[in-house]
Formats: sequence, structure tokens, C-alpha cells
Amino acid sequence: MELINLRRRKRLAERGLALLKEKRDALVMELLSLAKEYQTVMLEVREKMENAMSYLALAKADLGMYKLNEIVASLKPQVTIDVKFRSIMGVVTPMFKVLPSVDANTPPYNLIGTSSYLDEATKAFRDAFMSVIRLAEIQAVARRIAEEVEKAKRRVNALENVVIPTIERNIKYIELYLDERAREDIFRLRLLKKKRVRK
Repeated sequence: MELINLRRRKRLAERGLALLKEKRDALVMELLSLAKEYQTVMLEVREKMENAMSYLALAKADLGMYKLNEIVASLKPQVTIDVKFRSIMGVVTPMFKVLPSVDANTPPYNLIGTSSYLDEATKAFRDAFMSVIRLAEIQAVARRIAEEVEKAKRRVNALENVVIPTIERNIKYIELYLDERAREDIFRLRLLKKKRVRK
């Protein structure tokens, strides 16, 4: 019975190992895809931030530091971020969605006494902010998937190097024991036969 149970456990462990390897490989492919997307979005964020900073520098030169600080201090939050979750191959990952609190086309400050450079800087920073949120989402998803890949790797190693070899050793031990008993039984039967023949 124990031998049958061990063989069943070995089959289950091998099936589990194959599934874990498939999952690990699929997650690694997803991680590589995210890495490419991360690089693209990172470059996009850099470009957009440089653009926004150049407009901000022009607005600062046009309005002066004091006036610009006054406008910035009067601003209220313009967006909220909604976090939802989705499953990628059994891994729960976040999804960030930017929800504007006010109309995105209306500047969040009084247009009187401001500069068109400030308008352009506001648009550029809003655009850059969207890319930064996308970058944060990619990072969060990549981190979760990387953690899951690491878990899968540990499980694969445990199955390959500990669980399956232990089961195989136990199967071999039981098979050797049963073979030995079978030989002893055959030897006993031959002895009994010889005794019967002599009688």
C-alpha cells in the first residue's frame, strides 16, 4: 500500500513540478515584457519632465519666483488615483487609474496676471504625471511578478532536489525490501517442496 501511495505521490509531484515550471516560465516572459515597457515609459517620463521643467523655467523667468510660488501655494489637488486589482496568471497586481477632480482643460489658477508659459508648464506636468503613474504601475506589477517568480523557483527547487528524490529513495527501499521478501518466500517454498519430496 505504501509503495502504491508513494508512486501516486511521485506522479503528483512530477505533474506539479511541470505546472510550476510552466507558470515560472510564463511569469518570466511577462517580466521581460514589463522590463521593455518600463524602459520605454521611463524614457517617455524623462522627455516629458525635461519639457515641463523647461516651460516652468520660462514661467519662472516671466512671472518671477515670488509670484510663481504664490500660484503654486494656492493650488488644490487636481486628481485622485483609483487603485484596482487584476490577476495575471494567479498573481494579484494593482492597476492605477487617474481620476481628474476638475476639468483637465481648465487651468487650476486664475488666468489674470499669469503667463502662457505657466499654462504650457501645467499641461506638460499633467502629461508627465500620467506617464509617472503608468511607470509606478509597471514597477508595482513587476515587483509582484518577480516575487511570484522567486516563490515558484523555490518550489521547483524543493520538488526537484528534495521531495521527488526522497520519494524515489523510499520507493527504491520498499521495492528492494519487497524483492528480498519475494526471494525469501521462493527459497522457503523450495525448501518445503524438497521436504515433501523426501517424505
